[in-house]
Amino acid sequence: MDIGALHFQNPEAFWLLVFVPVLIVLYVYRNRRRKSTIKFPALSIAKMAVPSRRVRLRHIVPALRLLALCCFVIALARPQNAMEVEYTSTDGVDIMLALDVSGSMGTLDMLTRAEQVKLGVMNAERLLKSGEYWKYSRLGYAKEVIAEFIQKRHSDRIGLSVFAGRSFTQCPLTLDYGSLLEILSAVNDPTATGNGTAIGDGLMNSLARIKKSTAKSRVVVLLTDGKDNASLVSPLHAADVAKALGVKVYTVGVGKKKGKILGFQQNPWTGEISWAERDITPEEGIDEEMLKGIAQKTGGRFYRAENKEELENIYSEIDELEKTEIETVAYARYSEKFYPWLLVGALLILLELLLANTRFVRIP
Repeated sequence: MDIGALHFQNPEAFWLLVFVPVLIVLYVYRNRRRKSTIKFPALSIAKMAVPSRRVRLRHIVPALRLLALCCFVIALARPQNAMEVEYTSTDGVDIMLALDVSGSMGTLDMLTRAEQVKLGVMNAERLLKSGEYWKYSRLGYAKEVIAEFIQKRHSDRIGLSVFAGRSFTQCPLTLDYGSLLEILSAVNDPTATGNGTAIGDGLMNSLARIKKSTAKSRVVVLLTDGKDNASLVSPLHAADVAKALGVKVYTVGVGKKKGKILGFQQNPWTGEISWAERDITPEEGIDEEMLKGIAQKTGGRFYRAENKEELENIYSEIDELEKTEIETVAYARYSEKFYPWLLVGALLILLELLLANTRFVRIP
């Protein structure tokens, strides 16, 4: 039984407190039935006598006895202070996030209808020059969903690599999710990684970071919106390397297969920038066969997302598939706290005996 921070080893002792109100009732009953006789020559003078302070305070003696009884009952219940110690055993998962940051990741084709209407009434030139439009792009949505994925993980090391024409490691495997999220939020400019989409190199870069990991499970989540056109190592050869290392690769393709893309157009005469819509061409699609091949070779899965909601569902599914197994054993160490209650009870009994035989002594 726990009350606040105290644990009581023998809570059944509290049943003894039931006798406290019984003792109070008996005391009141006996006190009212007690009759005293005294020979006094003038009864009228006796009636005028006012009870002294000692008479009014005579009930302190039995009250001290009851308080002492309560203290002894609490001590008998053995109050203890519990200090919990937890030992955690974790079979961690090491995850490298390979993110495509090529220029096509700035495409605005994953907008909801409400977001498209919102952007349509905003100043296109200001959004283009400020770069604010990126948060509505494929890359913007990918970063937002990946950030949510990172925040859901516990006790897993996660790293980040980016690729376009070249591939770079942005953050090695780490448990410092705060720093990782800051680095992810700063990923915006694809020009620093060159033109093109080097999917094979991006995968190889992630494998180089995860190959020395001793984690029970090692995973790469690769997200792209295009076809490989700039790699030194072909994506399927990189998949063979991942298979040899025992690394599972999940591939995620983003972008609509068909429909309209919201973009910018410039008036050739005035130079004014405005919004425009155009059709998605077949050449702009992802290489699904290649991404499926990578996933199948390594024991992973291929996913396709055409909007933010689908992307969120994909990363939620990956999060469920790659759960960390945590075994926690809890121990509790108790220290006895009944000694003060015994001491207080004993002092109350001594005080009661002292007062009953001195200040409040009764004369038969």
